[in-house]
Amino acid sequence: MKSFMERSVELRDKMVKTRRFIHENAEHGENLPVTTQFVMEKLKELGLEPEEICNSGIVATIQGGKPGKTILLRADMDALPMREINDLPFSSKTSSAHTCGHDLHTSMLLCAAEMLLERKDEIQGNIKLMFQPAEEIFTGAKAMLDNGLMTNPNVDASFDLHVMTELPVGCIAYRSGYASSSCDGFKITIIGKGCHGAQPQNGIDPINVGVHLHMALQGLISRETPPTETAVLTVCQFESGTTANIIPETAVMQGTMRTFNKALRAKLQKRFREMVEHTAKTFGADIKLEVLSDVPSIYVNADMLNDCLGYIEKLNSDFTYNSEYLVTASDDYARVSELVPSVFLAIGASPQEEDKIYPNHNPNVIFNEDCLPIGAALFAQCAFEWLEQNQ
Repeated sequence: MKSFMERSVELRDKMVKTRRFIHENAEHGENLPVTTQFVMEKLKELGLEPEEICNSGIVATIQGGKPGKTILLRADMDALPMREINDLPFSSKTSSAHTCGHDLHTSMLLCAAEMLLERKDEIQGNIKLMFQPAEEIFTGAKAMLDNGLMTNPNVDASFDLHVMTELPVGCIAYRSGYASSSCDGFKITIIGKGCHGAQPQNGIDPINVGVHLHMALQGLISRETPPTETAVLTVCQFESGTTANIIPETAVMQGTMRTFNKALRAKLQKRFREMVEHTAKTFGADIKLEVLSDVPSIYVNADMLNDCLGYIEKLNSDFTYNSEYLVTASDDYARVSELVPSVFLAIGASPQEEDKIYPNHNPNVIFNEDCLPIGAALFAQCAFEWLEQNQ
């Protein structure tokens, strides 16, 4: 019997073709009609019965030949609302681009499904496949969870991976515990009182309020976050006014707050709201605070991680490892990891030519397709072995 690594290498060309179709037809957000239809058709060709449980959220279950638990494998399918810059023969034909590598994830999971079905009779339990939209806007996982993702059959554990161009092909990076940052996106609308720029006493200057608030919020990091912890609070937009002699009526601030510690996040969320409200009151302004995102950190179960690393070692002893890899970005797979023991891995997808290495989300990014067999094998191996070892 061939290993999943050997078989995935044989299926490489098929994966490349799948990946390039998805890449060429990139779609972003919650509505991915072309991608959804394509993935549904591929799953049906394999003999599965996929279900679209929410808009562009696909679930299919591989029922093993023997009874057992259920593990979930997740791939995100959405692109980003941007144009890519490259001369690839399969560049996106749409206004979206797969600059985060989700097209590779989808292709890997489809290949893993094919390999697992080839050994269906040996599988001790069920493998649920999750093809998710809207990861980039943090709404896809919640929509799928709200529509029964974790039931019928009930999910006992989950596994996910993500390609990264900062890592060479063959490198597997991970971290036990909190492995990605949380993300609290915010929009603050400061409502003052407009007036003539020469008569500030007759109004309430929202720019002045915003400046004081910006400085106060930085104190959450420099004075209220322990130096042993990591946290970031960035105001990425500050917009107000139209001309030089009018104090405007409103100012808008948008930004993000991120950390890796659940307790610290709760503290900073509370203090953030207090600072916003009290700074506004100090200057007599009104405030409207909107939550743009509310994503926890991915939590990697230590025992399951150790088990999966053992399964992976059987695939290929030449893999290299990074055991302290923190993903400073956020991912709504975190919502799944809060519910069941979960593992999240980053795998290398760096081009061989150093001058072609760009980070994920960059319009110039190019992913090394040699990572495809590795990702597919990891999906299949970890699911198969975990079910076998956890009866």
